[in-house]
Amino acid sequence: MPVAPVVHIGGWPGVGKMTIGRVLAERLGGRLIHNHLMLDATRAIYARNTPESVAMREEVRDLILSHARKLPKEVPIVFTDALADEPAAVPLFQPTLDFAKDRNAPLHLFVLDASLQENQRRLQDPARIGGDKLTDVGILKTIRHSEKLFIPEAAVVLDVTNMTAQAAAAVIFQHLEQPRG
Repeated sequence: MPVAPVVHIGGWPGVGKMTIGRVLAERLGGRLIHNHLMLDATRAIYARNTPESVAMREEVRDLILSHARKLPKEVPIVFTDALADEPAAVPLFQPTLDFAKDRNAPLHLFVLDASLQENQRRLQDPARIGGDKLTDVGILKTIRHSEKLFIPEAAVVLDVTNMTAQAAAAVIFQHLEQPRG
């Protein structure tokens, strides 16, 4: 059997990464490893961005990835992450690259974008309440005005402003079906 793809979906907080990733993983018959698996576990114990929280996030991520490596290679894996274009993004993104390389799997990179207005609307969706997801529009505005998105080389940037999660997942799925050259 062929090795299934590894898909990485990045984007602003609240843009729909997890929802789109969930729809895509279901459509592919794969698994979703979203960034909140690590963030929520870490934030339950430590304050954000402390040395302890950074270390725990790495440990939790390594544990999740060690178990994901045990999955059959024909199981597609979808990752999500919200990374700023700064030097700290590279070591946070590297485990995804390593995972795809270890599986000898094709890696497909997507970055979701949306208008600020739509991003704010999605950020306030009642489905985001609970857990540790960002819901503060003011913080989102600050992030979007002071930071740039990390866009890996060869990533497809997809404007999801006017797309449902199902439509965005369908566009990503179409990209996955295209022959790579």
